[in-house]
Amino acid sequence: MSNDLVLLRPDSETQKELTEKMLKEVARNDHAAVSFKMWDALVILPFSQPEDIFLFMEDDFSMYYTGKKTFTELRMEAQKAAEKKYALKGNVTLEKIYDIFVKISGVSPSCREKLITKECDLIHHFAFPRKLGKLLFDEAKRCKNKNIVVSDSYYPRDVVVKILCDCGYGEYSSVVIPFEHNIPDSTETGFLDVVVKKSGLDANNILHIGGTLSSDVEAPIRKGMKALMLQPVLPLMVRSGRLREYIEEKHLYDIEEKQFMALRCSFALYAAYGFDAPQNKKPKTDFCDDEYMIGFIILGPLCFIKNFEPSGMQAELIRAMEKNKNIMNGKLDFRNMLYHHFGDFIGKYGGEGCQLGLDFLEKHSYINDRNRIYPFLSDSNRKKWGKAENEPKLAPVHTKVVKKNALQKLADMLFPQGTKVREMSEGALTRKKRK
Repeated sequence: MSNDLVLLRPDSETQKELTEKMLKEVARNDHAAVSFKMWDALVILPFSQPEDIFLFMEDDFSMYYTGKKTFTELRMEAQKAAEKKYALKGNVTLEKIYDIFVKISGVSPSCREKLITKECDLIHHFAFPRKLGKLLFDEAKRCKNKNIVVSDSYYPRDVVVKILCDCGYGEYSSVVIPFEHNIPDSTETGFLDVVVKKSGLDANNILHIGGTLSSDVEAPIRKGMKALMLQPVLPLMVRSGRLREYIEEKHLYDIEEKQFMALRCSFALYAAYGFDAPQNKKPKTDFCDDEYMIGFIILGPLCFIKNFEPSGMQAELIRAMEKNKNIMNGKLDFRNMLYHHFGDFIGKYGGEGCQLGLDFLEKHSYINDRNRIYPFLSDSNRKKWGKAENEPKLAPVHTKVVKKNALQKLADMLFPQGTKVREMSEGALTRKKRK
């Protein structure tokens, strides 16, 4: 998918400065080739969790399968089994994953082929270029460098090539796919030797750009290459403030469920567009001291909640934010980006948890963020909202499903989420864990 959206917010001064520095590094004349990690550096997905894309396959899968498990459950189970079986000394490929999928699901070989095709079509459809990655790629091309792309995923070459071409990276010199060179998945830096060979140059004539410190910076430098780190957008977003960790604490054991799909995708879009050019946390603000970012991630996701009728201070805060043009620009861009990437599909999952950003803003926001809204509140509401922020409970953001033990599953059945008795039960469970 091309990324032709024009945002209402320009990059911050810090982002502009970093972009210029990185472009100058690419343009230096002491290298003749630039290698790029494809995923995260050049191409990103509008998902907080990789498995979110599998929800788009559930309807197709239901035509072939009558068992109790969902496609997502079976697909994740097959991938974990493939990683356990092949990753240490070999490679996990999409074909191997679906070989295992057939065994555990019992679907036919013809169904297997249709599902593989569907997954490849979806990854191709949703992948879009990272703006800064595209700028760096185009700068390397302008400087007549060889552009080498490294795709360290299990998708086959034809899918990788289609994604690169549709995202505007068609003029590459070569594409390196580690499993085609029998480089075990456990050998995270094995691709570097292939990059050097493909370039036809000495290692010291190559600049490598990727998002992992060990394999994309330290390893290339040890090999004699130059390196430039382009951090992935999702970790940057998480570290920028407390909001994502606040939501994680509220829904530690169910955030991966489908009813939270809209919330997860909201954060993925927030990461992709707010942190495309990296920016870090600033003191006393959870939104990079930027009104636009408040509108994007606080007001934007509220569109998923049908018949949303806030009351009290939350209603006053929304009215105040609606008077701030920059905040409203963030909300408008969120809606445009949402439709651009997903159309109307995400709305069918509802808006569970999408009001949590507003809850956080009301009860826990830092003074620098409150100052963006204060001028638009009445005198009486300024006084009500003027108390020092209350530090929220936070939990580390996990990238894998957190499994529930038997007691937690029992609590789900007996005590509904959000009730006082549920909070007491969770407190007891936490104390029991610590003993």
